[in-house]
Amino acid sequence: MNYIRTTFAFAVFVALSVALVAGCGSSNAPGDTPAAPAALLAVRYAPRTDLLAVTSPIGSPSRWPTAGFPPPRSARLFPNTPDRDLAKLLLDQRGKSILDPLNTEVLSPTQADRVARLVDAHFGSPLAPTVRLLDWDTVVASAVVRVDPEKPTLGATLKAAKQKLGSFKHALWKADWEAAVAAQAELKLDEATLARGSGLYRRWCMQCHGPSGAGDPAQAVEGGPTPRDYRQGVFKYVSAFAPPKLPKKGLGASNRASRADLVRTVRIGIEGTIMPAFPSLTDQEVEDVVSYVIHLSIRGETEFATLATIADVLKYTDDTPDYNGGELDWLFVQHEVWVLLNWGLAAKHPIPVPPEPFAGGDERLKSAVRGFKLYNSTEFACAGCHASYGRGLQLKWDAWGTVAQPRNLTLGVFRGGRKGEDLYARLYAGIGASGMTAFHDKVTGAAPGTPDKLWDLVHFLQALPDPADRKRMQALDPEVKLDP
Repeated sequence: MNYIRTTFAFAVFVALSVALVAGCGSSNAPGDTPAAPAALLAVRYAPRTDLLAVTSPIGSPSRWPTAGFPPPRSARLFPNTPDRDLAKLLLDQRGKSILDPLNTEVLSPTQADRVARLVDAHFGSPLAPTVRLLDWDTVVASAVVRVDPEKPTLGATLKAAKQKLGSFKHALWKADWEAAVAAQAELKLDEATLARGSGLYRRWCMQCHGPSGAGDPAQAVEGGPTPRDYRQGVFKYVSAFAPPKLPKKGLGASNRASRADLVRTVRIGIEGTIMPAFPSLTDQEVEDVVSYVIHLSIRGETEFATLATIADVLKYTDDTPDYNGGELDWLFVQHEVWVLLNWGLAAKHPIPVPPEPFAGGDERLKSAVRGFKLYNSTEFACAGCHASYGRGLQLKWDAWGTVAQPRNLTLGVFRGGRKGEDLYARLYAGIGASGMTAFHDKVTGAAPGTPDKLWDLVHFLQALPDPADRKRMQALDPEVKLDP
């Protein structure tokens, strides 16, 4: 009871402050931090104005886009793009899988401006990056004091705050906030680390990934992926798998990279893409730049989720708030807490890769033959996407609204790694961002003592690119047919 009284008193103070500020016509959002030096404010992250792919677009693209013109960029430039057909496919899905933050009918200039200022206040600038997670009392105040800037009547505000405080799920939100605080520390997001990482990022990474982590489309090559856009918190080649049964908060904990995943990517690059290796960086430099990439991702996802929630008017119900003023501030705070929580949650669920059953010899070859049959079975249906073992052209949309090609498995180029444990992880958890199916149920639901089907598939995938292994499989079992 004492806590509630104290919290309500704090909320009253915030309400008085906000009401007075709103009455004076100030543009400062609640929770804004003191102004940074002018030199730092001169450089800021650009507010997001590009299309938001809230789900992978429906259907399939008909062709690869022109180099430097991924479909979301073409859609924004339409009709001034060489790829009008691909742009039109995305534009036709606006309001469904694609949301447009520049559509003033769903996101007003006032809302967009407030989101931009909240992002600046919580995440700083490229020269002074930070992750400012509110303290617990301020989180509670944000939840219960939601001043309408157009109707800042103090009496009504305090009455509403008292009602909201009574229904506030204190224990649940406190647990979420504490998990977010713990994740912030585990992810090494202190300001000193981020400042060092920011400098390294500008030197080594920004030319491809852009100042906000959006991925510079001008760096895309024909028939290849655009440099990774970090701003949805989504990555392809990860070692974590959040179980589907976990409660989904915000955008959920799926497709999250761990620090180790990002360290590995920086160190060795991504085979088959323009992402290079950086073996000359010191261990400390790698750790610092990884922290900064995580900062860009958390910043971007918080902004993305906030904008997407407001713009997704098809999901509005009678209970949907009018996202202005304090309601918008509270929405932003919720997403920041959930984004951090989900990064921490993913790290607690590494993909369980069992020891490889066969190091070599006839048993491994027999395993590869079983893998061939599983690949072509209705149970796995791998050929549905990797036609002719990936030699056929079957383009798909990915989570960013860009074009992806299921891997040509005969080349032996696996972007997530070619080791057995790497391939096992891809099969177990799938690659959610590109639509690859997760087959974890084939292991968790298998009868005790039966061969691990995923290891059989791994051994087949490792044998497939090797002409000698292909001949050996065909000699062992005449049903193995691998040629077009």
